[in-house]
Amino acid sequence: MAIAPSQLVSPVTEKIIVKPSLPTPSPLKYHKLSFIDQSLSHLYIPLVFFYSKQQQEFDQVANKLQNSLATTLSAYYPYAGRMRDSATIECNDRGIEFLNVRINCPMSEMLNNPHDYAEGNIFMKDLPWKNSFDGSLLVAQLSHFDCGGIAISTCLSHKVGDGGSVASFIYDWAKITRNPNQIARPQFIGDTFFPTPNGPLIAPLIDSKLEKCVHKKFHFSASKLQGLRAKIAAEAGIKNPTRAEVTSALLFISATKAASKMNNTSFRPSKLINYVDIRPMTTPPLSRNIIGNLLTVTSTTASHDEEMKLPRLVREFRKEFEQVYKKDPVQHNSLVLKLLEIMESPYAIDEFDTYYCSNMCKFSGYSIDFGWGKPERVCAPMGPFKNFFILSADQSMDGVEAMVTLEEQHMLAFECDEELLEFASPISSF
Repeated sequence: MAIAPSQLVSPVTEKIIVKPSLPTPSPLKYHKLSFIDQSLSHLYIPLVFFYSKQQQEFDQVANKLQNSLATTLSAYYPYAGRMRDSATIECNDRGIEFLNVRINCPMSEMLNNPHDYAEGNIFMKDLPWKNSFDGSLLVAQLSHFDCGGIAISTCLSHKVGDGGSVASFIYDWAKITRNPNQIARPQFIGDTFFPTPNGPLIAPLIDSKLEKCVHKKFHFSASKLQGLRAKIAAEAGIKNPTRAEVTSALLFISATKAASKMNNTSFRPSKLINYVDIRPMTTPPLSRNIIGNLLTVTSTTASHDEEMKLPRLVREFRKEFEQVYKKDPVQHNSLVLKLLEIMESPYAIDEFDTYYCSNMCKFSGYSIDFGWGKPERVCAPMGPFKNFFILSADQSMDGVEAMVTLEEQHMLAFECDEELLEFASPISSF
């Protein structure tokens, strides 16, 4: 018999503060936040990894994770500090919150429950994607299920770094858990690249608003994507369209059709914002262990229904991406320019319905091995706001899992779209 959602409330059996195993050197005491860091508010990027039944006792697993986390924090020292003001992290080694939680159900019950039940169970309540938390810049949790399975979840502040930074931290934490002799070598760039033009920002520019939204996952298999990519390559006349390009284009089309259908209106002008990692675009390219919000954006618009065709959109995505490579991604960063525009005209009305896509396909959570094998499931809860797509690699590493957040009424039409379902399969479990 399934356990009712009200029974899934998890008592926190232990909350401890994990501090870096080595003190942060005095010259690194203050970490200056870049303009992009500051603008991203206190959004916490959440991820959870589910692992099958463990041979070790829960306390042994917890101790091992806490010890390796302390070692990892010595290298990722800003996460163990606190906000001194809106532009500075004081790297004072106060540590991060680590929760040990026992959940009174088998792991399968959690996996098969909607995402709404994750918060307060495998994530601290009111923390994922939220701005209301003013404590640790990183919160980790170990959840133990009745069946012996575990979940390892993290929430890392966007103030410190982007999705690539989160991936680097989790890779290093897992690596050090497997082998304590491993060394993490992240490099924090602070405001070296994007200094704030006119002093610290007074208020955050981005907020997480999820009223009347729902969150669903869809799987694009490698074989389906291979066929779709070949078809679009022939029709669009471009070489090797990527899985992210074709997946995001299809999601964008289906979402705009759903919005028109549920609003009972003709097509509304729409725009897709793609977040782009600039690390490989600089001269010379930055390594993956560079930590910070190293992002820019591309924007693709469609003013008329006939422009919402897969070959046309993928062609436009490629053109926009190539333009980013042609200009200096630091001096002429589209995201910075957009944020400055918002600061100057915060009440400007956008004539487009806007959708957002974060491409994490180069990061596969299914490769994260803490020493207990590969995870059975990797996921994030709903967010950060409506009309958002998050793409990541599936278990095969060649397919795509897409996490989609839309208004509830729009999702009803979206998940029934025949063009989408020709290539994507809904994932009903977490």
